[in-house]
Amino acid sequence: MKKLNKYIILGLLALSTGCSDMLDVQPTTFISDEAIWEDANLINQFVANTYGSMLCGFNRCTAGYGQTWSMSWAGNLDAATDDFASVADSPIYTQLNKDAITAQSCPFAEEIWTQEYIVIRKCNILIQQVPGVSEGVLTDDVKKRIVAEARFLRAFCYFELARTFGKAPLIEVPQELTDELKVAPTDFAGIVDFIVNECNNYANDLELNYEGDMAGHATKGAFMALKSRALLYLASPLNSADDQEKWAAAAQAAKDVMELPAGYELYREGATPYYTVAFDKTTANKEIIFERRFSFPEAPHNIHMMWSLDAMDAGSWNGLYPTQNLVSAYETTNGLSIDEDPTYDAQHPYDNLDARFYQSIIYNGSVWEGNNMSMVTNVVNPQKSGSCEPKIGKARCGYGPKKFMEELPTSTNLYGGYAQSNNFPYFRYAEILLNYAEAQNEALSAPDQSVYDAINEIRDRSGQPDLQAGLTKEQMRAKIKNERRIELLLEEHRFYDLRRWKDGEVLAQPIMGMRVYDDHDDGNLRYSIEKVEDRVFTGQNYYLPIPLKEQERNPLLKD
Repeated sequence: MKKLNKYIILGLLALSTGCSDMLDVQPTTFISDEAIWEDANLINQFVANTYGSMLCGFNRCTAGYGQTWSMSWAGNLDAATDDFASVADSPIYTQLNKDAITAQSCPFAEEIWTQEYIVIRKCNILIQQVPGVSEGVLTDDVKKRIVAEARFLRAFCYFELARTFGKAPLIEVPQELTDELKVAPTDFAGIVDFIVNECNNYANDLELNYEGDMAGHATKGAFMALKSRALLYLASPLNSADDQEKWAAAAQAAKDVMELPAGYELYREGATPYYTVAFDKTTANKEIIFERRFSFPEAPHNIHMMWSLDAMDAGSWNGLYPTQNLVSAYETTNGLSIDEDPTYDAQHPYDNLDARFYQSIIYNGSVWEGNNMSMVTNVVNPQKSGSCEPKIGKARCGYGPKKFMEELPTSTNLYGGYAQSNNFPYFRYAEILLNYAEAQNEALSAPDQSVYDAINEIRDRSGQPDLQAGLTKEQMRAKIKNERRIELLLEEHRFYDLRRWKDGEVLAQPIMGMRVYDDHDDGNLRYSIEKVEDRVFTGQNYYLPIPLKEQERNPLLKD
């Protein structure tokens, strides 16, 4: 067996831990040699570390690649959309939201490029080495499963690169320094074709479900969900002209996931299922298809310290600010927009809204962690201003994030702040329903009943009425876009959705916030929507630029 004279990353765990726990480890440095491929425990640790090296919306480094102190601080990519504002000195604010991105200065781009290729290299090593492992170490069935997992993770990373940069070198073997490293990039369509072929050839080598120690490993459904997303993006305006065949292929790919006997369904447990789905790691949660796993205390994340709106100044940074643009997108319980519903009262703006609003947003008058959250700005007597008066570090747009935030954190003394261990959903069944509805609507001249059924299933969970019958294709498109915005909040879909739809005019809209004034003699509050910041989007950066240092290493990456 060929010896790899390279430093690679392995998660070092006690050999008594199960595979499920192993998927949650933080990577540490280890030297690879032939001994790894002669020990099942070391191979499993290699696999676990490959999962544990993946980026997600909970662990991006705001201050630049490798700056782990800033992990997740305003780092979720949805902060570069109209749904959120960020702290004023973050790269999202100064570069993405001002359309000032360059190949020299976009730390998010550098992190995505570097980290995805780190995972790809580990996958290539597994794909190359595992088939040659002795059957006394791994059975043929286990080897087939590990190789299929590696192929899925590699395909997932290539899709992340493709939807971010529009192209990427497609490398299928672990490169050595003696290899020709200048590989021409494959375009978006070519990468999607690669993903589809990998799914078609290897998804059946994965089980529909794993339980116990295997929970969290990639499944057949995860591979097929990736195919669904990739084909949806390929059919979208950024990558194709209006092509009904591509939309039909995307619809079929989503339908294939919907028809799997894996038991996927929307989570409906408890009084607040939309909020709770992010925290339920039991077998009752059939909505999650694939996720980035975290555990306490081995490998938690710290979004509570980085994002939470804290009424008591206990140390949370509140680096992520929901906007009025987002809040205004929630329908009333009548199923109408706030502009269409005659019963909506702008001076009681939080009455009778979609239940997902209350499960996603902290607003004036709501209760969070035992505190009455007051965003009041008292223009008569500033001393009466609320504890969360909008400003940098305090509800800048008049709101705080609630979705994904654990109200009673696991620990208050780890990493200098609250530690959480809920997982980040890469794929859940709600997205598949939305993928199907969008693709099927675009493939037809007018939406059929199956489009309504997919959207209404999601709306029903939050108590929203069914969509009205007789919508045109264009009207349904607008409904689907808004439904994706609300349902997939903070899951980093909107950052890419607005780009694949080429909705640059949305990215150029000013960011609005809510100001609450206690300036009436009668004590009634006055709500006022006001501008917080301007945004710029010229249309030149639907795809992010490939980092300059990567272009210098490989001139074939230059446009």
